[in-house]
Amino acid sequence: MRPNHGFVARLVLAMTIVMAGCHAVAAADLSIPPRIVPKDVSIQTSPPNCTRWTDECVSCTRGASGQPPVCSNIGFACQPKVIRCLGAQ
Repeated sequence: MRPNHGFVARLVLAMTIVMAGCHAVAAADLSIPPRIVPKDVSIQTSPPNCTRWTDECVSCTRGASGQPPVCSNIGFACQPKVIRCLGAQ
């Protein structure tokens, strides 16, 4: 006796719909944690305890106590990278 292909196809489709519905219900129950905003370190504010730093486009040096840092100008087509410390205090 050969299986009825139409019946098997409908059975597979019904089971797929049921399983997809179960996953949707489980996904709806998941809690999403709140987004944590990263601390933004600007090239002009500098990383803590660092006297010289760069992002490969701008180089900065901490001024005398109480003075703002001294920074170079950014290049024409420079793509800034992660800020890194070149000299620790």
